[in-house]
Amino acid sequence: MEVCGNAISEVLSEKCPTKLIRMGIKDRFGKSGPAKELLKYFELTAEDIIKKIKE
Repeated sequence: MEVCGNAISEVLSEKCPTKLIRMGIKDRFGKSGPAKELLKYFELTAEDIIKKIKE
């Protein structure tokens, strides 16, 4: 997934320079389960994203 993030960062910096916050799965082992629970576990819910932006 890192490659995808890098590609997006490059396009944004070239075409639409803007502040960029990189978020992703922290250094944890993968898990399986319902999507909503996984988003909470990996701190990637809408609320988590809003919190990170406000920081």
